[in-house]
Amino acid sequence: MAALILLESSPVMLAPWHSLSARVLDSGNSPFETAHGKDIWSYAEENAGHSKLIDEAMACDARVAVRALIEGCPRVFDGIKSLVDVGGGNGTALSMLVKEFPWMHGINFDLPHVVAVAPKVDGIENVGGDMFECVPKADAAFFMECVQILKKCREAIPQDKGKVIIVESVLEEDENDKLEFVGLMLDMVMMTHT
Repeated sequence: MAALILLESSPVMLAPWHSLSARVLDSGNSPFETAHGKDIWSYAEENAGHSKLIDEAMACDARVAVRALIEGCPRVFDGIKSLVDVGGGNGTALSMLVKEFPWMHGINFDLPHVVAVAPKVDGIENVGGDMFECVPKADAAFFMECVQILKKCREAIPQDKGKVIIVESVLEEDENDKLEFVGLMLDMVMMTHT
């Protein structure tokens, strides 16, 4: 998880925390935009080193989450011949899935500057685009962070047999939970950076 720690503790990602009040007091720009003059994705497109750090941090998370998915829910992938990983970054999650389920053709879909540097892997096609405009057609859509993407994924998969596979943190409401602060922390990070 070192890359995730390096990303979140980098000066680029810490600066928005100093602009947090701008979200409340200003015109509605995110704190990241206030600190850097552009959203996180535009910033990453212009700063290859930061883009690589984002990809490596997301890959850390994918290695843990996808392994748990493969071990705990392999039936989810039954009957899927093509799988699009929406926001797939450097293809880490999709590489693990295609290796485990070799009958699937993978489509690693992310911003053009991201897939341009993604490794070439047998069974995986790297496709650049904007997930808020369209998503490549496949039997199933896979993503690890989602809100507005769901509508486009519904358009992309077959209605009769299509699947949307969502991997997300599940936070139990338990008075004795020593990690109850994690939900607030995740919400704060997303608010500050996006």
